[in-house]
Amino acid sequence: MKKIMFLLLLSGSLYAQEQVFNVQRYCIDEQPFKKGECNTVGNEYSFVFLDTQKRTVVFFLTATKMKYKIVDSGVFAPDKNYSFYTLENEKGQLEMRINTQKTKIEFLYPNTHVYLTVGKSTKAMR
Repeated sequence: MKKIMFLLLLSGSLYAQEQVFNVQRYCIDEQPFKKGECNTVGNEYSFVFLDTQKRTVVFFLTATKMKYKIVDSGVFAPDKNYSFYTLENEKGQLEMRINTQKTKIEFLYPNTHVYLTVGKSTKAMR
């Protein structure tokens, strides 16, 4: 019986909903927002960890680590090719969008928009 319980727990953890996105390029646009323009562009060490089961997002942008709790999610109504996540931490709320191909991620802060291009190493950890 203990072996069966262990195998069930192990298989459940293997099918966790965590996804790891390896960012190939980032574009940071600050107010006033201008479509297609970036105040800062780079390709340094950046990752996004999305865990829908634990309802958490961890975003590493170069030397900065930001942790968020997912408070809402769904399909982005104006563009069905994107999913949205409303995120929250001690500094407030923001919206994150991910396209269905999982090649673009957007973090939309009130005063800053961060656009990420995700590389081929994006994978779901299962």
